[in-house]
Amino acid sequence: MHAYTHHIGDFNTATLHLSRLERSIYRDALEFYYVNECGLDASDFGLLARRLRCDTPEEKAALQFVLDEFFDLDIESAQYVQPRCERELADYRAAVAASGAVKANVNKRQQRHREERTQLFAELRKAGQVLPWDTKVSELRAAVAKLKAQQDLSRTSHAPVTANHSPFPIPLNQEIPPNPPAGGADAGQAAPIDDQKAGRQPAVKVQLMENPAAVVAQLMACFPEQRRTQVQLVGRKVVELVEGGVVTAEQLLTAAKAQSALLNKDDGKACPRVMRWLREERWLDAAVTVTGGVTGGVTGVTSVTGVDANWRSGRAGVEAMGIHLGLGPWDERRERLFSAYEQRVVSEFDQRMRPAALMGV
Repeated sequence: MHAYTHHIGDFNTATLHLSRLERSIYRDALEFYYVNECGLDASDFGLLARRLRCDTPEEKAALQFVLDEFFDLDIESAQYVQPRCERELADYRAAVAASGAVKANVNKRQQRHREERTQLFAELRKAGQVLPWDTKVSELRAAVAKLKAQQDLSRTSHAPVTANHSPFPIPLNQEIPPNPPAGGADAGQAAPIDDQKAGRQPAVKVQLMENPAAVVAQLMACFPEQRRTQVQLVGRKVVELVEGGVVTAEQLLTAAKAQSALLNKDDGKACPRVMRWLREERWLDAAVTVTGGVTGGVTGVTSVTGVDANWRSGRAGVEAMGIHLGLGPWDERRERLFSAYEQRVVSEFDQRMRPAALMGV
C-alpha cells in the first residue's frame, strides 16, 4: 500500500496528550503498518524498536506508551493491530480487486475489438478493397455490409434465367408443371383432358421472373438505407409473390415508389423493414382510399359509409376508420408503431360499431 487517507483533524484530536516525540513515533508506526499491510510485530520488542528507529531508552519508552495507547495486542498472530488501520487495508484490498476485474474486462474488449478489425480487413482485402490502417471499425463494418449486399444481389443475376432455373428457391406450396409427355406438342395437348377425366386439377403454370435482382434493387431503393435488410429473404419473397400470382413486379414497384416519401419521412423512423412490408402486403396501402367524406352510419358488419369495406387491409383504410371513430389520424409522436394505433382502432370499432351493425341499427 503506497498511500492512505490521513485525516488531519482526527489525528490532531487523538494525539493532543502526546509529546512531540511520542507523536512522531506514532506517525512512523502508522506508516510502517500501511506499508507492510499487516500489524506490527509483537514477538520481539527490540526488533520492532529498531525498525521504527527508536534507539535511546527515552525513545523506547515513548514507543511502548504509543503501543499501549493506540494498538491492541493480538496474541494468536503476535501482532499489534489497530481497527482503523484494518478498515483502511480492507477497503484498499477491495479496491485493488475491483480494479483488477475492470482491467481484465477492458483487456477482453480490446482483444475482441482487435480480432474484429483483423477479420474485417481480411474480408475486404479478399474482395480487393484496401482501406487505411486507421479506418474506424464502424466504417469497416459498413464497408463489409455493403460488400455482402452487393454479393447477394450479384448471385441473383450472374446467369440468364431459363425455364428450368430460378435465382431463388421455388416456394414449397407452388405447383410445378410437369414436363411435356412423349410424342411432341400434339400429345401434350391431350394432357389436360386426361387430368380432367382422372378428376385432377390441371397444374398451375409458373411465370418465372426475367430479372428478379433488378426488381429487388429498385424496391430497396424506395426504402431508407437502415431498412434494407435481409436481401436474400426479400429476393425469395418477391419471387414467391410474383411467380405465385399474388402481385406483379410492376405493382410492387409502383406502390413502393408512391409510398417512398412516407417511408423516408423523419429518416425512416416509422418505416418497416422491406421484408415486413412484403409479408404484410403493404403495397395495398396505396390502393386503399376513402371514397367520400366520412359521415358515419353503418352500412354493413365491417364497413362504414365513406370508408372502404376492406379498411383493415391497408394503412390508409385504418386511418380513415380511426378518423371516423374520433381517434384522429396516426400520430407517430404519440404512437411510434403503427401496429399500436391499428390495434386501438380495431378495438374501438369492435366496441362501438360492430354490436350496432349486428343488431341492424
